[in-house]
Amino acid sequence: MTDEEIEQAVEQRRLWLLDQVDLAATHLGAQLTGAEVVNTYDMRSAGTVATDSGTEVWLRVVTEDPDYQPACRWDGNVTANAIEGVPKPDVLRWVDWDNRTEYRNGCRMRAEVMTLVPAKAIAQDAVLTTDPGLPETWWSDVRTAIDALAKNPVPPRSEVDTVGFTLRGVEREFGVQLNASLFDMAEWTTAHADLHWSNITGPDLWLLDWESWRRDLLGYDAATLLCNSLLVPHVADRVQAVFADQLDTPTGRLALLAAVVRYLANADEGGIGEALAPSLRKIGDEVLASIRK
Repeated sequence: MTDEEIEQAVEQRRLWLLDQVDLAATHLGAQLTGAEVVNTYDMRSAGTVATDSGTEVWLRVVTEDPDYQPACRWDGNVTANAIEGVPKPDVLRWVDWDNRTEYRNGCRMRAEVMTLVPAKAIAQDAVLTTDPGLPETWWSDVRTAIDALAKNPVPPRSEVDTVGFTLRGVEREFGVQLNASLFDMAEWTTAHADLHWSNITGPDLWLLDWESWRRDLLGYDAATLLCNSLLVPHVADRVQAVFADQLDTPTGRLALLAAVVRYLANADEGGIGEALAPSLRKIGDEVLASIRK
């Protein structure tokens, strides 16, 4: 596709999502406020502030995409209502339907009305590019939240092939074949599994977007947050320090590898991902060197 064709396709998707937000409001009896509609970078979902019986809420609509499964689960946000001890929004109600417009005819849709958290995401994109100036209490709160999440049961039907994904990614990105037995003694926990700077708020802490929460390697949430901090080195250093007891372990190093190959897979798309690549490769090289000693 030419650049012009890509722009036209993106605009078509944006306008279609706007229509789906209107439809979602109708389905769920919410009232749109005229607030900005925010699209995810992949144009898979959109959300906006709405009102529900006079109370401000977050209205979200998402289209099903098999390419995102099982990492992004259809019921992830809803099942996350069971999580205790973690500052997060709750889904108040939801509805599914099949799209009947010519564009993406037949695809499954979901709309969710969620509680509106009283804080903004720290960054518009996953990757941090400037210092957010977070207070000391925030760093304490994020560690407390991740520890509290670990005490919650793993959600049902949330398995992904973390081991296979990591082994294939290491071979693809570093040309190294690792043995799956490295994971035999790994520690696993309940994880958010998509922790980055547009899924986390400040200075008051709330964790957003629970589509991907699942069983994963202990330290994986710290690893994804670290990888998305690398363009602001002193923030990356702080993430490392706060979660050192998780990251500086055999399981934590495997979690870092899993996160590194995840983000390197998108580095060739240019932009921020490409800028991250050298730092991601440095971490990967260091972890592989420690594993192969």
